[in-house]
Parts: sequence; structure tokens; C-alpha cells
Amino acid sequence: MLSDLRKSFNRRNLTDPSFGFLFEEDAGGEVVVLAVGATSFEPAQADLLELTAVIVRGNRLLTSQRLHLKSAGDVGTAEEAVLALLRFAGPRPLVGYYLNFAVGLLDRIVRPLIGVQIPNEKIEVSSLYYDQRRVLPGRSPADLRFDSILRDLELPDRGTSGSFDDAVSAGLIYLTLRQST
Repeated sequence: MLSDLRKSFNRRNLTDPSFGFLFEEDAGGEVVVLAVGATSFEPAQADLLELTAVIVRGNRLLTSQRLHLKSAGDVGTAEEAVLALLRFAGPRPLVGYYLNFAVGLLDRIVRPLIGVQIPNEKIEVSSLYYDQRRVLPGRSPADLRFDSILRDLELPDRGTSGSFDDAVSAGLIYLTLRQST
């Protein structure tokens, strides 16, 4: 109910009607894995360096259907990148690791442009992992670091740190955890 109220409020405050599609129902069953590169880990001060979005359809991570943009900290380019992300993602849910940071950074850029924050549903892979690996008597607490989750799920290492590798890894975590539920 709260999400419906938030969605209604955001729809009313949308200043650019060309982004009204963000509030449509997503019937496709796809999700978009999102990862960003930034100048710091503080969304209030960070500048966007790059972003990657990759579609997950069914049990497939479609790396050929991706958006990968670099802004190098340039405000105009960052604004264009975030608007391109909104068009690419549409109303599909966003999936990622440390997604609150990524969306917080992008919200700071998008709100002045279209009047609202990113309205998409958000799925945090570390929360999915935690929910499946709850601490039970005799079991150690879940290690929620990105590389630890990958290792525990026996997934490939991220390789070089960048938004594309992070998006692919977060997508693999999502697919693995979704299949095991």
C-alpha cells in the first residue's frame, strides 16, 4: 500500500510527461541489473563515472542487451546517461548489489530533470542472500561482502572492478538465488 501511495505521489509530481511509462505495470517478467561507478561511496557527494544495466530474461543474463555509458564525472553526460537508463529500464524492477547507493546517486541526478526519483521496484541481491542464509544455531553469520557472496555461491570472481563486471556478477547472484527458492 505504501508503495502504491509513493507511486501515485511520484506520478503526480512528474514534470516530464515523456517519462510516464515508468509508472506503467511491468508485465514482461524481466529485470534490469544495475551497477554504477562513482568517485566515492557517499551518494550525496559522489559523481557518476559510469553505469551499466543488463537485462535478465527468464534464467538468462542478456549481456548483449545492455547499456554501458561513461560520464567521467561530467554533469551533462551524467544526466544523459541517467535518462538513457530510465528509457532502457522502463518500468522493470532494478536489481543490484548496494543498490541503495546506486539509486541514491542516480536519484540526485534525475530528480531535477523529471521531478521524481526513480520509481522502479528495487531488489537488493545481498538481502536475497541474507534471507536464504539466515543465522541458525551453530551456523556463522552471513558474510554480505560482494566477493564473499560470489565465493559462497561458487560463482566466478568479478575480475576487474568496473560497473559491467559488477552488473554481471550481481545478475549471476540474482539468478542463482532465484533458482534456489
